[in-house]
Amino acid sequence: MSARGPRGGALGALLVGLASLLFGTVVIFGKLALRQDVSVASMLAIRFALAAVLLAAALAVTRGPLLAAPGERTGLGLLALFGYAVETFCFFSAAEHGTAAAVTLLFFTYPVFVTLGSWVLGRGAPARLTILALACAIAGAVVVATGGSLAIDGVGVAFALGAAVTYTGYLLGADAVLKRTNAMTSSMWVSGGASIGLLAYALASGLWVGPAGWDAWWPIVGMGLASAGAFVALLAGLRRIGAVRTSIVASTEPLAAALLGFVFLDERVSLGLVAGGVLILVGAVTASVARPATPQEQQIP
Repeated sequence: MSARGPRGGALGALLVGLASLLFGTVVIFGKLALRQDVSVASMLAIRFALAAVLLAAALAVTRGPLLAAPGERTGLGLLALFGYAVETFCFFSAAEHGTAAAVTLLFFTYPVFVTLGSWVLGRGAPARLTILALACAIAGAVVVATGGSLAIDGVGVAFALGAAVTYTGYLLGADAVLKRTNAMTSSMWVSGGASIGLLAYALASGLWVGPAGWDAWWPIVGMGLASAGAFVALLAGLRRIGAVRTSIVASTEPLAAALLGFVFLDERVSLGLVAGGVLILVGAVTASVARPATPQEQQIP
């Protein structure tokens, strides 16, 4: 039976679901680390350094290439520094101003931005599904941002949507630059580049506030482990069910973040947040169906 047969499809969906759970765990670990007065840039620099080392080990075990394809290395480095590093900095800055569920839901407006960005760049006119996705995402974002439940403040909304827009730029850039580099290798490079960029920023700006004890260290170590594990599981699932179905199943990440936030952070989930979240996820899934997804798109923070 092929990897994309019924059993392969079920296993693929389970692997992508596991990845979504792990990515939701990354958000929870991040909020726990930030409670220990670690700065966002310091936390992320360490997280991505750990993830890069673990992904390099995974590549070595599977005999995958450690080097990006010739001609793509400079572009990949720029994407890491000015795309992924900025996006994840915005995401976890938003996490300081809102619940895990609210931040993750607002971030998941990115599939609609990617679809619109592709249209602006001449990669196909928006279909009716795209217009529906845009309407759902905008309505959902408004409900989440103005629901009155104090799930997220205005600064958090700006950072979360800024993360979605920056991630859109990263994905469109990756789609243009990465043609021959495999996804795990590019993820290792992106993790390493983001770590270097965030470390340099933290040191140059005087914002380096590293973990001072085990209470601060263990969530960051957890972030690195969960990040690497999530990406390996996601790639394994991607090979079995394809990019579009992977994007759809991966939309369970906000649900994972909401449940984990409720259990471990005592974050309440209001009716307004649920309603807005449903609209955003309908928009995200619709946008994923309306256009081809790419392996690079699966690198969720």
